[in-house]
Amino acid sequence: MDATRLDRDAVRRVLRRAVELEGEGQRSVPDVDAIDAESVVAAATEVGIPEEAVRRSLAVERLGPPPAGRGGLLGHAVVVVTAELDGDVVDVLALLDAWLVRGHHMRRDRLREGTGSWSRRRGIVGSTFRNLRQVTGEGYLGDLERIDVVVLDSGAGTCLVRVAADRRAERRVRGATGAAVGTVTTAGTVLAAVALGPLLLLVAPVTVAAGAGIAVSGRRRARRVQGEIDRVLDSVDHQLRPTRLVPDLAQRVVRRSHPA
Repeated sequence: MDATRLDRDAVRRVLRRAVELEGEGQRSVPDVDAIDAESVVAAATEVGIPEEAVRRSLAVERLGPPPAGRGGLLGHAVVVVTAELDGDVVDVLALLDAWLVRGHHMRRDRLREGTGSWSRRRGIVGSTFRNLRQVTGEGYLGDLERIDVVVLDSGAGTCLVRVAADRRAERRVRGATGAAVGTVTTAGTVLAAVALGPLLLLVAPVTVAAGAGIAVSGRRRARRVQGEIDRVLDSVDHQLRPTRLVPDLAQRVVRRSHPA
């Protein structure tokens, strides 16, 4: 039994969301005071809201809202993806671990009770495996500093999964590089203009744009991270496992040596 207690606002969010999940947007939502989760299920089913939809909605409530943040030119510092996948908590988390450890060559830091944390694998071995995997067009999440995952049972045969990918370190580097390029090149242009004439100052906006372009590439990187997480979650949903690196590379070499 779910011992979660919800206040009045949380109860109404759960019931409104359950109605949306059911697909009956015009159904009235009962007015219920703060009660435990099982009583919410009972109250909702009494007015005809399916139990499965209520339990899925309760799982979303337990997960909470995603962290807020503005992306800007550099993209989000923490890329968050939430999805509902088939399977139980243990199996889904184990398959996510397989993808992050063997598919993206991250280091497992913690894996227990529906949560997991992985970090960037340091040293020459880690960087070598990442580089080899990226040759195949895979493994790009391995460059991130940290990934945290929460997996909750929806009570309806599925799991609610939230993946939070920390790219703050990369974001700082891109921001500093963009600022440095813009500052240095513009300063050089200004000094040249003093010697060669004020018309050379017309070049300054171009150098500023060069620095900004480096920063903007961070936003593309954030989108790519989100896309890679989506691919991992889709693979887990279809119960696919990552390929082993050495056999995968060998197969690619053979295919190139013997084209169809």
